[in-house]
Amino acid sequence: MAYEPIHMTWDYWDGPRTGIADCEGRPHYFACQFDPQQEEYRDLFALTPLDAETWDWAQEHWAIWQRWEAEVNAGRLTPQSHPRHGQFDPRYNELEALIDAGIDRLRAQATRRRGAVRRRAVEGELFPGQWNRYEIEWSAPLDEDAGD
Repeated sequence: MAYEPIHMTWDYWDGPRTGIADCEGRPHYFACQFDPQQEEYRDLFALTPLDAETWDWAQEHWAIWQRWEAEVNAGRLTPQSHPRHGQFDPRYNELEALIDAGIDRLRAQATRRRGAVRRRAVEGELFPGQWNRYEIEWSAPLDEDAGD
């Protein structure tokens, strides 16, 4: 297997936990599995393939986030102006609802994989204030993961 790009990270806790990454060259929604007994995230992920429409919505949604984050990092906006509150770009919430519906519609196609995340080497800022980019290498889950 080879490392593939994580295009966007929606939730982060000691690493990307939800977002969109390529798997076998196609965009997938990923959700890292939490182990309540160990009280930690595992390297096991649910992967839902995205159709073209949902992928387009996600890219538009991410572009709004990047514009907002650049404004916060430049000191022109505060974190309290988060796009979810509807003041920065009202389309953000509309897109989020469309993306969620798309993922729900495609969830029957979800698979499970193990994922090894690492920082990807990037020259300079990706956009103002954003320096880190991640990639992930997917592998089949172990037999003992089947019941999780």
